[in-house]
Amino acid sequence: MKINSLNDLKNKKIAILGYWLEGKSTLSFLMKLWIKDITILDKKEINEKNLNFNYITWENYLDNLSSFDLIIKAPWISPYQNNLEKFYEKTTTQTEIFTSLYSWKIIWITWTKWKSTTSTILYLALQNAWYKVKLVWNIWTPVLDEIDIINGEKYDYIVYEMSSYMLEWIDPNLYIWFINNIYNCHLDWHNWMWNYSHAKLNIIKKSKHKVVNIELKQMLSNSENIEFFWDSTNYLYKEKSFFVDWKKILNDEWFLLQWDHNKLNIVWIIAILKQIKKDKFCSPWIFSRLINWLKNSLESFKWLPHRLEEIWIYKNILFIDDAIATTPESTIAAIKTYEHKIWTLFLWWYDYGFEFDELVKTIKKYGIKNLVLFPESGEKILWDLSSFNYDNEFKFNHDWYEFNILKTRSMEQAIIFAYKNTPEWKICLLSNASASYGLWSWYIEKWNQFQEFAKKHSNN
Repeated sequence: MKINSLNDLKNKKIAILGYWLEGKSTLSFLMKLWIKDITILDKKEINEKNLNFNYITWENYLDNLSSFDLIIKAPWISPYQNNLEKFYEKTTTQTEIFTSLYSWKIIWITWTKWKSTTSTILYLALQNAWYKVKLVWNIWTPVLDEIDIINGEKYDYIVYEMSSYMLEWIDPNLYIWFINNIYNCHLDWHNWMWNYSHAKLNIIKKSKHKVVNIELKQMLSNSENIEFFWDSTNYLYKEKSFFVDWKKILNDEWFLLQWDHNKLNIVWIIAILKQIKKDKFCSPWIFSRLINWLKNSLESFKWLPHRLEEIWIYKNILFIDDAIATTPESTIAAIKTYEHKIWTLFLWWYDYGFEFDELVKTIKKYGIKNLVLFPESGEKILWDLSSFNYDNEFKFNHDWYEFNILKTRSMEQAIIFAYKNTPEWKICLLSNASASYGLWSWYIEKWNQFQEFAKKHSNN
């Protein structure tokens, strides 16, 4: 349901579908608008005392959706798995409410992986250029908590990192829409790849500027006015014409070396800044200043948590946290960054519909010797390993390459295995290649255990 103003929310019978982080935020937001006809719907029991609103829980929580004028859905609830498609016309989200008021200021960053780093650096570059800019994440803090839209908080730009969950069922008008890659991901939520891709591409028609990796050109063959870009070793190109020599712009060799594994992030940010220049500036000198502000932002940038974060050296072994890596492509990128220095790799598998052939090839190419396989990664990554008992070490031959393998449900057992089998001056890498649902509720819990047991067993 398209929301044109906050008035569209008033005098309606509203259901909040999903009462976790974003659902609680939505309730608080509606209360500020003095909306009282609210019902909370959630499959799980609500244990909050003094919750003075109607709520429906357990198995029948979706039974009476037709009785509501408006449904505000949490992003983690899939419309495809909950028979919600027939309620499309009366369903909205926090994202759509937010974009109804800020649409032409929003720079949308959406692709499968590496969104957060790119979004953060772009935000810092614009901030250093003295713009009033806001960074909004797709996790942690709901957007209606981040920005006071009721009182009309003002910004020049809003950098919004979007997930496919947020892009489903919205109809925004946007300033800049940027997409770099689409990999198989979240197919448990979207059911199949077409739905996932459609969610990512949902907003392209109504964006003023569209910056797209040329690898997606065939997928967007029916769309108009798209700026396709691609990169080679040293250059970023616009289709049919030279765009920018990033090595010339960022000509400090030591600086470039430090950022080599994030080179694509840099060049795509330059592409976005170029689009902003079209609207705001005529002078090439101003654009060069934007590039300088970008470089200053990169030099002061601190790595985001859980993204190739080098955090401990115990027993002369470097432990690296890449816990947010939830696709095979992310883990492949991590391996290529450190090349032959990685000795032990922690992997998970949750069935998003991934294929792991390229990951296995990369693992073998860079000589990784030890694999820790949490459920159910063994069955999918290295054929069927189900006959091996958990928490027992074994050797496994895969196309004439031998791995030391531990299948386990225990992070502590995994750390003991890593210390036993990783030599000095090598790397132990936590990089999932998939989601870690089942054993842990989310990646922070998994990281905490990784840190706890690495410290605990460092003196053994």
